[in-house]
Amino acid sequence: MKKTSTAVERPHDEDIRFIDLRVDFAFKRVFATPGNEELLKMLVDSILPDLHIQALTLSNQENMDDSPNGRKTVFDIKATTENGRTIVIEMQLAEKKDFNDRLVYYSTYPIREQVRGGSHNYTLTPLYIIAIMDFIMDGTRTTGNVINSFCIRNDDDSNRLLTDNVHFVTVELPKFCKDVRNLETNTDRMIWLLRNMGSLKSVPEEFHGKDLEKLFDISNFTAMTYEEQMEYLSKFHAELDRRSELETAIEKGLKLGMTKGVEEGRAKGLAEGRAEGRAEGRAEGRAEANIETARKLKEAGADISLISQCTGLSIEKVASL
Repeated sequence: MKKTSTAVERPHDEDIRFIDLRVDFAFKRVFATPGNEELLKMLVDSILPDLHIQALTLSNQENMDDSPNGRKTVFDIKATTENGRTIVIEMQLAEKKDFNDRLVYYSTYPIREQVRGGSHNYTLTPLYIIAIMDFIMDGTRTTGNVINSFCIRNDDDSNRLLTDNVHFVTVELPKFCKDVRNLETNTDRMIWLLRNMGSLKSVPEEFHGKDLEKLFDISNFTAMTYEEQMEYLSKFHAELDRRSELETAIEKGLKLGMTKGVEEGRAKGLAEGRAEGRAEGRAEGRAEANIETARKLKEAGADISLISQCTGLSIEKVASL
């Protein structure tokens, strides 16, 4: 059965204490606003601790296609590390069936930017496309890992990489089920907040002294201006509506599939039953006919062995008639 995400309910404005970080507006406010680079670094460190990032610089989030009529893509976050690595982060609340391919598409923009930058070769600096999603993505359901990393590898030998400079990383929030009392690492704490910030009424004591005071301050709905609150609520309600539409479509599809399956199963069962009944009837009819034939042949004085050969009945059966 598919795991469900944390409930996202339409709140009364007076009930909101902290903004929900799964909403684009909130996610960008906290992690993609100039001056919040340290929070962004904490987020990336929690997902990719092996990179040991020292500093991050926010980059232009807008990307234009090369063609004259090309479409514009806007990333939630794009940043560059101190040693030139590019990190793109997308927060996705509602499930999209083509999200796997979308991640690959996102990677093409920063790759082309590197080539356009005046380099005379195709050597790439490392690129990390990070997708934080409130659903379980197709293709990763076989693992219980919250964080999964993908590279371009040899089909027959996974130890051989085509390149080590393009990485796709998924953070599947529904897989994270730890209670706040059982959080052990910075990764645990950050992912827990991504899932639960919007439902908090106060700062949990487990987060005191964890250098996350600024994150809670920026996420404080009551400290926002009226205009900011209205913008957040409009974006939040729009996200809920999209999610509700998706869930309704899925539910209708399941019901339709179940109804169709039941009807098809009933029809198939009736057809098979009728066919089986006809076959059994024919077999019983042949058996009765053979017995009647054997009885008449026996009354006529025919040899029992000959009767058995002609009717297919056993010698014992013919003898008992």
